[in-house]
Order: sequence, then C-alpha cells, then structure tokens
Amino acid sequence: MALTQYSISGARKVLRRYHTLGLDGLGDGRADNRGAPTVLTQAEQQQFAARLREDFDQGIFWSGKMVQDWVQAHFGKTVYLSRTYEFMRLAGFSPQRPRPRHVGGDITAQDEFKSKF
Repeated sequence: MALTQYSISGARKVLRRYHTLGLDGLGDGRADNRGAPTVLTQAEQQQFAARLREDFDQGIFWSGKMVQDWVQAHFGKTVYLSRTYEFMRLAGFSPQRPRPRHVGGDITAQDEFKSKF
C-alpha cells in the first residue's frame, strides 16, 4: 500500500476485480466511457452555428441563457445551461463576458493611470 498509495478499501476493490476478471480487471475502466450523449443532431448543430456566426458578424454576442432559449424555441429541446457552453464551443465560439466594473470606479482616473505606463 505504501508503493501504490491505495487505501485498504481501494486495494481490496482492485484485488476483487483481479480475482473476478483477471488482468483485464486491472485496466482503466474509464477508457470506454464516451461521456454524455449529444443533445443536438449534426444538422441542428450546423443550423445553430450558422445563426451564431450570423449574429456575431452583426455584433450580437450570445450568452448561455440566449442559447438555452433559442434551442427551446427552434428545436423544442430543454437543455441545461452548462450544455449550452458546449454548443458554443462546437460552433467555434467561447462563452465570454466583460469583466465587471467597480461601482465606485472613476473612469478618468483609470485612463490617466493607463497613460502613465
């Protein structure tokens, strides 16, 4: 256990797998995990990407909530907000938002500070 850094229960699980499956039981079980299934079909992804590029050229930037509402309206599919960022990345975009500004920040003082450097 000092060599492998396994806990007692972890070492017992590995031994159990070895006794039932042999050497194949020692392999990484995550290798065959394909992840979550895709929500949008290939055609739907292309349609979404085209709309995203079209709006980007016009200066419209999409948020995750906008993507969520658009997918619901056009495809009738309810998606979690975290999956919308996946759709944006597949379309070649990354979800970005401007950095927050401090409420009491003085823009002229900030510009003067930047001009010094």
